[in-house]
Amino acid sequence: MGIFDFFKKKKVEHKPQEQKQIIEENYTLSYFEQITINNLEEYYSSEFKLNNNTIRTDLNFENKKIENYSIEQVESFLKNIENFDKKNKVYIENDFKEGIGETAAYINFYLDELDEIELNGIIDTENVNTSKSTQLLNKLKLIRVGLYPDGKYGINYFATFDYSIDIDGEPCNQLLVVNTDENGNLDHITWES
Repeated sequence: MGIFDFFKKKKVEHKPQEQKQIIEENYTLSYFEQITINNLEEYYSSEFKLNNNTIRTDLNFENKKIENYSIEQVESFLKNIENFDKKNKVYIENDFKEGIGETAAYINFYLDELDEIELNGIIDTENVNTSKSTQLLNKLKLIRVGLYPDGKYGINYFATFDYSIDIDGEPCNQLLVVNTDENGNLDHITWES
């Protein structure tokens, strides 16, 4: 084997590695188009259907690059949104039952601010079997999921789930927000507008 054969062999081995790296840079996420993980945009948005509702979702990046394991974590999270939504509803219900959390304040806002006619457009105000507050709680629906895998905006949680109640067929601008870690575990619940 001559010296030139050695260099040729090394060159042939190098090409597949370059192709592998290119493949790893492009990643197609559920609900999103293909993204380049070594040249990220700051913001990506998309919509998808869940239980006949349109859910807006967005990805927010602080950095221009993200590691493969982090983007795989994002993908895993996206694939589990329906499960996390169910889990969040338990968090919301527990917070409501405490009576002192954000959920109770959020529900009481509707009871205080809406008149009987407006409430009747949302719930059955004549129902004596289920309280108005419980009926309102049951009207909460997921409208948005935001992901912050690298702490964009100084956020120290992974995801935010925005819930709202429809008024006249449109989500109210008052949001009950559930913030979670990358495994869907509760960080905190807050009320935003």
